[in-house]
Amino acid sequence: MEPRVIVTILGTAQDAGIPQAGCSCERCSNAHDNPELKRYPVSIGVEGLDGSKHLIEVTKNLSEQLRLWSGNNIEQKIFIPDSVTITHLHLGHIEGIGQFGKPVMGLKELPIYLSQMNNDSIQKRNDIRLMIEEGNIRLLSRNHFQPTNDCGFTLEFISIPHRSELGDTSAILIKGPKKNLLFMPDQDSWNDTLDSFSVRSIRELLTSLRIDIALVDGTFWNLNELPGRDLSKIPHPTIEDSIHYLGTKKTNDPDISFIHLNHSNPVNDHDSEERKLVESYGWSICERNDTLSI
Repeated sequence: MEPRVIVTILGTAQDAGIPQAGCSCERCSNAHDNPELKRYPVSIGVEGLDGSKHLIEVTKNLSEQLRLWSGNNIEQKIFIPDSVTITHLHLGHIEGIGQFGKPVMGLKELPIYLSQMNNDSIQKRNDIRLMIEEGNIRLLSRNHFQPTNDCGFTLEFISIPHRSELGDTSAILIKGPKKNLLFMPDQDSWNDTLDSFSVRSIRELLTSLRIDIALVDGTFWNLNELPGRDLSKIPHPTIEDSIHYLGTKKTNDPDISFIHLNHSNPVNDHDSEERKLVESYGWSICERNDTLSI
């Protein structure tokens, strides 16, 4: 079989996962009772042509996600990533980073790629400086890079407008031998993102980047699902708006899947009317352990 670059979905949820701490909603309560209903925070793994393993986002569920990535062969060792890439510094995307240090994995010189602004910001943390001093991690800033010489793909940071109280935010463009994949779990709005690229539509944006597969921000279904919360302070495009802008999938459109789903989002439920609506338009919802060949 021809070697392939394989992307595995390791987590689909918003930063807090499902169940979310302190939440008594039906979806979170059911997930407490049934492990099959749990959802890990958003993360993907990329396996290169050379067998190297490259993690994007490092969540609180790192242990479970590395086990998931390693497959079901009980004799197979758990994957240890050869590199980590981080899109931004909000909690769920970096919460597991301390597990690379002495108290848990005790790794040696693990390369962690992030933007220059985020590199400067995260090094202000005492725990991160300690991990660097003890040789557990190396922080690297590259706009476009190939994480290992023979992995067969490149990663590129694509700047995206999103809340910048801790640093900046990027999408990750993964260019494989056959396809290009855009990983964009967070943004403030489609209007802001499209304006930043000087394009007029989602299709024009994805065409300009030559995207074949897009995993995009699907945090909320609509603005009514969190009563009592001001969603203007946690801006994300809703799936309802996204499919309104996109309409029905056309023959030459890229495959678009929604990821980074809040615990309140009804598309988490496989039999929900909202999920069926997304699928009727030809789009999809990311599922943990899905694999994509690029």
